[in-house]
Amino acid sequence: MTRQAAGRGVPSLRAWSGVEWALAAALLVLAAAAWVVTSVVAMPDMRLGILAGPSPMGGDMAAMSVGLGLFVLTWVVMMAAMMLPAITPFTVGVRTLLPAGTRTRRVLVGLTLGYLAVWSALGLLAYAVVRGFDTVAESGSTTAVKTGAVVLLVAGGYQFTPLKRWCLVRCRSPLALVMRHGPQASRGPVGAFAVGMRHGGYCVGCCWGLMAVLLAAGVMSLVWMAVIAAAITIEKVLPRPELAGRLWGAGLLGAGAVLFLAPGLVAM
Repeated sequence: MTRQAAGRGVPSLRAWSGVEWALAAALLVLAAAAWVVTSVVAMPDMRLGILAGPSPMGGDMAAMSVGLGLFVLTWVVMMAAMMLPAITPFTVGVRTLLPAGTRTRRVLVGLTLGYLAVWSALGLLAYAVVRGFDTVAESGSTTAVKTGAVVLLVAGGYQFTPLKRWCLVRCRSPLALVMRHGPQASRGPVGAFAVGMRHGGYCVGCCWGLMAVLLAAGVMSLVWMAVIAAAITIEKVLPRPELAGRLWGAGLLGAGAVLFLAPGLVAM
């Protein structure tokens, strides 16, 4: 970690206590378990999206017949797999900044569960979007790829907006969260859960474009999950997040423009 990281509330790795290393290890073990579970329960037809080529989700609707409940359950596990590594330094930073008497396990669990609850609720919207993509895929592979290209263009453009930067700053800074909401988080697990939801809201505002790309590329593809999770983690953890965000944005804009003008590159 750098001085910049320490300044926003994330302590240097060398300054982490044994308890903080244990907390980080626990979060990463949970993330690893979630990756394993996702690989087991992911529906095969949902590993491909509208950007993958000809009618990846069309034709056989059996994959979607599992319904909303199973999709959201799988989505919750996916969000744990993708987001827990990204929020590990943040959670350690929050623990460091909270008053000594309030750094309880229940408070930290409440913060984490509140954060994941927001991403889990987003699964309802994700299900609707995926069903819409499924309908688009039935219209033909060229239409599907062009629709996916529009998703890339929108997501890439969002990376350059002031709202993206505003959410990213708040999503990265434990210091800002504790200064604004520390007393509420310190009251107990209920208050911590509410504060965790606030943090999750900032993160959704920061990362929804990248998650839309995942829906178009293959919502349950382990490869694309890893790519998007890596991009999100880099923005949240490493220095110069705005530069990284602009690089992702430029890449998405370029890929979206190419696929929109030449869908035949993947459509058949």
